[in-house]
Amino acid sequence: MNNQETKLILQAYRLGGQDAADHQFQEALEHLKRDPELARWFADETAIESRIQAKLRASVKPPAHLKANLLAQRKLVRRVAWWRQPAWLAAAAAIVLLAAIGTFWPRPSNQPQFSAFRKAMIQNSMNMTEHVSFMAQDLGRIQQWLKERDIDANFDLPAALRGKPTEGCRVVDWKGQKVTLLCFVLNGKEHVDLFIIDRTQFRDFTPSETPHLSQSDGVTTAGWARGPKTYLLTSTAGEAVLRKYL
Repeated sequence: MNNQETKLILQAYRLGGQDAADHQFQEALEHLKRDPELARWFADETAIESRIQAKLRASVKPPAHLKANLLAQRKLVRRVAWWRQPAWLAAAAAIVLLAAIGTFWPRPSNQPQFSAFRKAMIQNSMNMTEHVSFMAQDLGRIQQWLKERDIDANFDLPAALRGKPTEGCRVVDWKGQKVTLLCFVLNGKEHVDLFIIDRTQFRDFTPSETPHLSQSDGVTTAGWARGPKTYLLTSTAGEAVLRKYL
């Protein structure tokens, strides 16, 4: 195992110790003991990851009553047998009618929905366990890392994000397309993620150069297009914070 292979393996190592028993990680960790320079690199990487995790935990807080609301929904509901429900005949008739309509109704386009893309990216933004795959504050290093993986690194950041240090990046697979995630933690607490995808035709949304803002599950998003790319900016810090970085 050479140094490059060791780095690739340890970039996926979780700080909580869940991977300590894995043979491949054990071999990589043993390799650190034989190479002081490599050990210093790993110490720097884990320090950055620890800082990111701490900032994310501080900036992303669940609603105060979330646990109580979830527990309140755990109710046993006795289901009534379908043959005892007076509405089952109407439902059966509706199914037959819908089947008949479906025979003649135009089939939906194969174009993806922007709402589905936004929801999937919000989930990736809220994923704290494997939020980024490559940690670096310099955008140039991130672009080089992307190019080495045959990912297009030619993107146009919003003016307010240019020159800002990044926390890292990750490549997300969405319906066979590669989406670049750039993570920022600004002013020590404002967690902002920028998702970049090749310009895609969505059947429910046509991105323009003017950002379109919306909110979902406590996350504010802004979507727009520029050149050959579509961009989605996400943040849990609220609309006012997000607008600062557009």
